[in-house]
Amino acid sequence: MTPRGENPLTTLEKCIQILTLLSEAAQLQVSEIAERLNLPRSTAYRYIAALRSHHLVEAVEEGSGYRLGAKILELAATMSRRPIRDIALPYMERIARETGETVILCGLREHVGICLEKVDGHHALRVSYELGDTYPLHASATGKAIYAHLNPKERKAILDEVGLDRFTETTITDPETLNREASRVRETGYSESDGEAIVGTRGMAAPIFSFTGRIVASIGASVPSHRGEGENRQRLIDLLVQAAGDITREMAA
Repeated sequence: MTPRGENPLTTLEKCIQILTLLSEAAQLQVSEIAERLNLPRSTAYRYIAALRSHHLVEAVEEGSGYRLGAKILELAATMSRRPIRDIALPYMERIARETGETVILCGLREHVGICLEKVDGHHALRVSYELGDTYPLHASATGKAIYAHLNPKERKAILDEVGLDRFTETTITDPETLNREASRVRETGYSESDGEAIVGTRGMAAPIFSFTGRIVASIGASVPSHRGEGENRQRLIDLLVQAAGDITREMAA
């Protein structure tokens, strides 16, 4: 992250100063940052470019300024607060106990989903997950719950860099269809999948937000298709949505 030929400690100090400036303003232009830090504009731009490469700073879509990026907001969400896994686990255990279904907590790693925590249900026939498993966002309920609440620039980056691979006949592989699905998720407050990654399964999930309003995770369940219909389906959705809201509020407390 160090611009060529510069002292790493000086670079770190300047980058911290830039992040501090952006934390105090909605957005700043390169010229404003350069003036406040008494830097040549070209030097300020190099520091910003380095911060952007790690998603600590991002360009403002509607103008020429810059603001804090997604990664710094994710880091801020964990400061002086209990880890999200600790907060979510009691809710996951309760849902698993009441329904018998396996419940998972999904996070975002780069452009894919990752299983952060799981609680196994007691049904003999269940969908299995392992901690640390990663999977594309577009092919699961937990992934779509996160994808739907990323900003348009982040969603486009996922489409461009990861793509929409097909896993089953019901996998969404058309970007317009996926974005319509994302709109529905934002409107209803939950996401669903129908055998889009694993044939014969149905998934439900709800989004979890940090105290800044940034999407940080989702809580969901993936069940055999015959247990993901009718009253069972609605009960799972209601429990997951309620739990996601409670976890979000605890993270902000």
